[in-house]
This record gives sequence, C-alpha cells and structure tokens, in this order.
Amino acid sequence: MHWSPRHYLIALNMVSGIGGRRLIALQEHFGSLAAAWHAPFSALAEVKGMGPNTAQRFCEERLEICPLEEEKWAARLGARVVTLYDGEYPEYLKRLAVPPPVLYIMGKLPEEPGIAVVGTRKPSRVGVAQARHFTAELVRRGEAVISGLARGIDRCAHEQALELGGQTVAVLGSNFGQIYPAEHRGLVQRIKEQGAVVSEFSSRCPTVPGNFPRRNRIIAGFSRGVLVVQAGANSGALRTADWALEMGLEVWSIPGEISDPLREGNHKLIKQGAALVTSPAELFAGELPEREGVPTSIGELFSAGCTPNEISARLGKPIQEVLVQISRLEVGGGRAWK
Repeated sequence: MHWSPRHYLIALNMVSGIGGRRLIALQEHFGSLAAAWHAPFSALAEVKGMGPNTAQRFCEERLEICPLEEEKWAARLGARVVTLYDGEYPEYLKRLAVPPPVLYIMGKLPEEPGIAVVGTRKPSRVGVAQARHFTAELVRRGEAVISGLARGIDRCAHEQALELGGQTVAVLGSNFGQIYPAEHRGLVQRIKEQGAVVSEFSSRCPTVPGNFPRRNRIIAGFSRGVLVVQAGANSGALRTADWALEMGLEVWSIPGEISDPLREGNHKLIKQGAALVTSPAELFAGELPEREGVPTSIGELFSAGCTPNEISARLGKPIQEVLVQISRLEVGGGRAWK
C-alpha cells in the first residue's frame, strides 16, 4: 500500500519513544522518513539517539501500525490529523525548537497565537475569581484563551471564555480516545464548537505523567504570552512559563500572600523576571490603548508609552509628522497636541 510522506510522519509518531528529535535524526540519517520506516534493525540501531532498545521496539511496533487506519480513528471521534507537511499546520507553532510533528485537532484553530491562562489544579476561591476576571478581559479584547484542560484554573479559563462567547484552545495530555480528566469530556465537546481541542498523542499513546510536560510546551507554542494565575512551587504551570521564556514570550504572574503555598510559584516567577500583574489591563501595557469611536491624539498615545511608529500606524499619519508633534510636546512640557 502506497503511503505519502505525511502518512509516514503519522506512522512514526505512533511508535513509542519516537518524538520530534528522533524523527529529525531518522530523517537526517536515512534521507527520508520512508527509508527510515523500512530500515532494518541494524541500521536503525546506528541512528544517533536511538540505540538497540528503541530500534527493537520500532521494528516490533511498526508491524501493527497503519496511518490510514489512524486517520479513520480520528475521524470517528470528530477529529482530523494535521502534520508538519500540511497547509493547515499553524505557523506560530513552528516557533518551538522542535514542533510537534503531528497534531490531532477538533474544531478551528485561531489564526494568531492567543494568551495562555494556567495555574494550579486546586485553586482557592480567590484564584478562581482571578482566573475568571482576567479571562473575561482577554475575551473582550478578542484574544484566544489557551489552556490545558486540567482541573482548577485551566477549567475556569476555558469555561469563562465559553460563557462569554470567546475562542478557547484546550491542549491535552492524553489522546482523543482517553480524554483526561474524564469528567471534562463534556467540556471538550463545548470547546470544539467554539474553538479547538488539540493533542499530539496518537491512539496508541497511553496517558502517563510524561505527557504533561510535552503538552505544556504546546500551550506555550499556541500563545504570545502566558499568565500564571495561582501556582505552587512545583506546579506544571511553571513549566509552561519556562517554555514561554525560552521562546522570548511575555510571562505574567499574579502575586499573593507571601505565606500562601499556592503562590510560591508565582513569587518565584516574579523573582526570575516575570511581570507582576494585579489588573487585566496590565497584560496590555504598552499596547495601543482602546478608544471607542473617539480619535486618539498623538499626545495621548505618546503619554501611554507608544513608539512613534506605533502612533503613525494607529492614526494613519506620516512618521515625520508624528516626530514633529512629539518634539513639540516635549518642548511644551507635556501638552497633548492634536
């Protein structure tokens, strides 16, 4: 049976122990994924990062794998399989050092990266209120809300986005046939109607603890910034923040009482340079301010911290005119010029 390059990618993604880095190694060693798929044990064992154990497992498992059947499995669950070879694969996810080679998707992905809202699975009432408050502002501003479908803060963010008619993306740490946690199956159905549910895990992949750090990197990949609402010292939300920092993205952290163990992670992030935020508006500090139906002046935008180029773009004025007005503003001691 003839397989296309994307089918080989789907098939290789179904082999346990074969992730993005080993796929790259296989491609480089054999010249194509098709050649890698059909390679004998001896040749596979020589690939950098493989070794005899992984090569043996590869040889055993490939006898049971069919990517065409995998696509049928996904379709039965209302999902589709998208690979790095496909036009639908989101460009912003390619910012990751090693993007997930295969995605299983329900619903519609956002055209642009959104903002991740993450935190503990056991939030306080204050944490829940903060998650909802900040998420409401993200929805109002048209941002896609990204999170991990976990209990606690993740669920609050997804539900608030849905209730307000916003777009939300849930990134799973399980495959679509074994939604985890199981009580969120109904939430998955709601999200796919108003956003997207995403997983990199094939039908053959069990739900194990190691899945969740991998999921966290994809949450960061779908985002232009990460808001950590409430997180303990060892919270998985910190791993998501780490991925965001590695990508050069914004990380915001909501502080709390210094003796609160559910804020230890937040305070750690702030010490490491994350932005301390106490208001949703602070997530958009430095961005162009919103003015409903009223033209905003050069002076007001300049006072808000906008650069001359940003002011020029916002008001549709030549950059030279903007620079002249700013010079007059500075000489005039802060007057807002029109």
